[in-house]
Amino acid sequence: MDINATAAGPEMMVLNTTSTPSTPDFTTANQLHYVMSAVVGPILCIIGFIGNFLSIIVWCRPGMRSSTGRYLIGQAIADIGVLLMFIMCDSLQVWAPSVTLSMTYGVFFSYIGYPMFFFTVVLSVWITVGVTVDRYIMVCWITSAKKYCNDQRANMGLALIAISSFLVNLPHFASFTHVHTENSTTFELTSFGGGSGGQFYEFWIHCIILILIPWVSVLFMNIKIISKITQSNRRMSGKKTRESMKKSKQSENQITRLLLTVTFTFLFFIGLQCIIQCFQMQQPSWANLATVSSAFAFAKTGIVFNSSLNFVFYCLSGRRFRVELLRMFGLVKRDLQTSSLVDHSTSSGGTRSTSSGGTRSASSTDI
Repeated sequence: MDINATAAGPEMMVLNTTSTPSTPDFTTANQLHYVMSAVVGPILCIIGFIGNFLSIIVWCRPGMRSSTGRYLIGQAIADIGVLLMFIMCDSLQVWAPSVTLSMTYGVFFSYIGYPMFFFTVVLSVWITVGVTVDRYIMVCWITSAKKYCNDQRANMGLALIAISSFLVNLPHFASFTHVHTENSTTFELTSFGGGSGGQFYEFWIHCIILILIPWVSVLFMNIKIISKITQSNRRMSGKKTRESMKKSKQSENQITRLLLTVTFTFLFFIGLQCIIQCFQMQQPSWANLATVSSAFAFAKTGIVFNSSLNFVFYCLSGRRFRVELLRMFGLVKRDLQTSSLVDHSTSSGGTRSTSSGGTRSASSTDI
């Protein structure tokens, strides 16, 4: 099956509802889509399934429970949904093209797979906003942190995000319909999905409002968080011993790395996908559509990458996460466990002291 020949091809499936012209032979763009959908994407999905399940277990452990942990559990669940829908609605069509001839699959794709893929993508995006807001309050609004950064508020936030994401994605349930045909694809775009209404929704509501606004919000809050942490440590520098300053600097670097790796990775891949999707949908006359299609092959895989590798970033950037993970498997020595608990206790004490002075050190946000 030519993967760009029908509206149901992988290029359309991942955040795109406009098919592109193709030739009988595989073009470079088509080959890229095939590799990304049949090989690279599934490998990332397998890594993501394992990593996200491990993340859920670690964040549920008593020593890791917090409002931030609640959001990251929700993030992992949403990312599992993204990866599962990618496999079912994109990779499966490349592995077994004949599946598109099945009426059962046509019903699944039209009313479950396609709309739920978009739902999980938007859910994951806005949970990223939620966890960033949670961290922003903890760092920049220290006096309000106890009131707003707790399990109950996090659960309410997750519920609100889930309900809102589902409601704004209702039009995707009307984008495709199943059809009774022989030897042909069993689903097709509806008059809404293929018309001006669907195009308006995809570009202005989905891309601009549901993707661009979260992108700008996460960028702004992370800049403020990093700025606040830097300012707090500078103000406290005159009151600390050399050893204390060393620990504070290490903690500052750790939280900065965590923010830069997790959320700025999100900003990069979501921003790239959004820009290329705009070109893909609008198809300006001056743009090389073959180049745009090739770029979209990488952009759509970027969404899978973003949903797959948070676990790796946690391990690389979060010392407590690494220790708790090793402890879960019984691979951490007792003295290292004790050291981690002492460091955490010291960090908590530093937080209380700093709070009374109207500032907060970076160690208080170390996860």
